[in-house]
Amino acid sequence: MSLRPIKISFDALSGVDGSARFSFGETCTALASVSGPIAARLTAEHPARATVEVHVRPLSSVPGTIEKYLGTAFKGIIERTCVLGQNPRTLIQVVVQALSRPTNALIAAEINACSLALVNAGSVPMRGVVCAVSVGLKRSGSRMDLVLDPEDESESGGGGTFAFLFGVDQLCAESDLPPSKMIWTNYRAGVGATFSATHLAQAEELASKGAAQVWIKIKQSLQESSFAGDGEEMEM
Repeated sequence: MSLRPIKISFDALSGVDGSARFSFGETCTALASVSGPIAARLTAEHPARATVEVHVRPLSSVPGTIEKYLGTAFKGIIERTCVLGQNPRTLIQVVVQALSRPTNALIAAEINACSLALVNAGSVPMRGVVCAVSVGLKRSGSRMDLVLDPEDESESGGGGTFAFLFGVDQLCAESDLPPSKMIWTNYRAGVGATFSATHLAQAEELASKGAAQVWIKIKQSLQESSFAGDGEEMEM
């Protein structure tokens, strides 16, 4: 199974150290920016490492419970991705703006936009690059089939987002995919349904194949862009 067409652009937003836009198809887009390391508030300082602060903004209205939950989740992902001990007593601020309606695919796009913004900034050492995709469940007769990057989640029987950390050592190499591991998921069953450990493992395996496709697209975008802040959008 393949993903929807991926679009990546580096928007060169003013006043930040890095920014990126990531899209699955035409209806799932997120924008992220990174500032830092910058001076941290006294109450936010950590003597041994940098502090990560993530703000998630919805398409409209003001941030609510979902955005606060995602901000905490994205903070954990970034903390596992970045080497924070090299910049103690500083702050790394990430702002994520949703540019489409909320879905599991949008969450994946937001995570990927964060990864790209961190790469674009180049100011924070990274252990690797996080790539995320969504997996849904679609009814087929009497059974439920796993679907990678479902475009319509309105009738889904469950699903969620999977994020994988890919090693950075081979990011620009012409070799096979670097090793990866799942570091976060919000996968869940539909209302009144359950799933087994075997089912979850199957969903993770399918998601890993999709995340590998995202990693390849990110690698291509970095190789094709001589300046990762030129704002030129690339569809791959």
